[in-house]
Amino acid sequence: MENHPLITELQKLKESSRHAIAQGDKYDLDEFKKYLHIEREVEKELKNIILKSSTSEHAQLILVCGNVGDGKSHILSYLHNELKDTISQFKIHNDATESHNPNESSNATLYKVLNGFRDENLDQSKDKIILAINLGTLSKFIDSYGEEFNSLREYITQYKILDAELPQDEIPDVSKNFNHINFTDYHLYSLTGEGAESEVIMTILEKIVTDHEANSIHRAYLDYKISLDEKIFCPILYNYEFLFDENNRLIISQFIIKAIVKSKEIVSIRTLLNFIYDILVPINLGSIKYTDYYDEIGMMNADEMLTNLIPNYLFEHPELSSLFSKIESLDPCINRTAVTDDILLTLMNVEEAMAVFSDYINPNYLYKIDFLINQEYILATNLSKLFLRLNYFSNYSSQEYLRDEDYDEYMTWLFHYNNNPKFKSIYLLVENAAKNWNGNPKSNGKVIINVGKKQSQYRIFKDFKATPDLKTQKTNIKTEIKHNKFSQEFCLSYIGVPKIHVDYSLFKLLKMILKGYKPNKKDNNNYVYFVDIINKLINQNKENSTLYIDEVNIGQEIDYTFSMDEFGDYNFQIK
Repeated sequence: MENHPLITELQKLKESSRHAIAQGDKYDLDEFKKYLHIEREVEKELKNIILKSSTSEHAQLILVCGNVGDGKSHILSYLHNELKDTISQFKIHNDATESHNPNESSNATLYKVLNGFRDENLDQSKDKIILAINLGTLSKFIDSYGEEFNSLREYITQYKILDAELPQDEIPDVSKNFNHINFTDYHLYSLTGEGAESEVIMTILEKIVTDHEANSIHRAYLDYKISLDEKIFCPILYNYEFLFDENNRLIISQFIIKAIVKSKEIVSIRTLLNFIYDILVPINLGSIKYTDYYDEIGMMNADEMLTNLIPNYLFEHPELSSLFSKIESLDPCINRTAVTDDILLTLMNVEEAMAVFSDYINPNYLYKIDFLINQEYILATNLSKLFLRLNYFSNYSSQEYLRDEDYDEYMTWLFHYNNNPKFKSIYLLVENAAKNWNGNPKSNGKVIINVGKKQSQYRIFKDFKATPDLKTQKTNIKTEIKHNKFSQEFCLSYIGVPKIHVDYSLFKLLKMILKGYKPNKKDNNNYVYFVDIINKLINQNKENSTLYIDEVNIGQEIDYTFSMDEFGDYNFQIK
């Protein structure tokens, strides 16, 4: 079967392609892989560790930790070429999830590979090993064999490799037997005082559309465009050219970052490349025989054609991958505003839809698809969706009504927290929301507690104070203007309770509570860990705490108090 020439080259981006997988124990990058390679901060750090460890006379184990598909093997393969002589001193165990034989578990294989790092062998060992290992596998290994690898276990605990806290800064020390790099500390994006940005995503998108001799995709695009009849509108060609615009690449990168932050989506380089293929090549067009391709797209009506274009396709195919599913929830059509509703009302009542599109949307987004927008039989709902999505791409950076206030604030706070974990604003947010979790007490320094059967006649209060345990927080304050290595959530310490982890979804809920929202049963189930900590904070010193009982007469003073004196006697007073 003759394949579509542009699709054939774009398929190099797919996860199933041989171009997607690298072997970390040797150099196996072809020209296209080399072309797409980007030197990330994590690669620079790993290179430094390998160079330092190679000079040691002691046994050296370099843990290259992370998640599946995050580029560990690719970077190790790349370093085989860049650090040929140095890296040859190390044995590389690249995939700790595989065993050496089918009758042996991966844990058993790893136990053999790391024999020189058992406590009883460590002083005599001269082994130098680079171990590329997923965090789950490392945790499982330590649980199984930790008693024989105490030194390794202590190192993992000291640097909190398996914990979701602020990353520990480590200077490679050749006098130690262990060093590590944790890919989960490095993200596809960076934090700045103005929000998140991703040099990695932006660079990869740019490389895919750049006219470069090593970019076989762009060469195929040029050949295909020359052969294409000017009268034929090709969705794949439109999608590829859509990425020529830097603003479009920026908006797409921001959607990916939002999916990572809001939904905790794990996006590896491999996932990213597959995602790019999927937005360029609609699933219904990717497997059509090339000789039938023009007939297929020629039979499409305006609605069908528009659904295959990136501004629509990006939000309408959650079945393609987890990342697509998360981006569907970010669809500009979901978060309507008074401004957009007024525009849509006008759009539904004009004869020429292009007149409204032209008033609000940059003409660069319209000149190739204006003939589709002007089609008489295009569905009104599809026209509205297209407007909202193109309006977002065209005006996101300039129109305040398109911004996501909670997300922007979360990213700004996260930046400041990674500079200084004693960030007061997030502590105040948690404390105030905790006070209001069971309802607003309308009283300073008190919190409503749930006692006995739920009823609406009385409310019971107690004094409430959550004391931050700032001694456990890092003391080295940073002044960085950009973070490449950072925690993606807040980790807060309060005296007397476990640490509280606040991710984006909890952050948004806490903000809603301060605006008057009362958590429901679903919220209590979703954040049961947080509710448990709130209850622990509320119940601190409960034996000596005074209870305040109030008839539900909002605005009036508290009616009764119930307390215990120094002799253990109870006192009930009417105010």
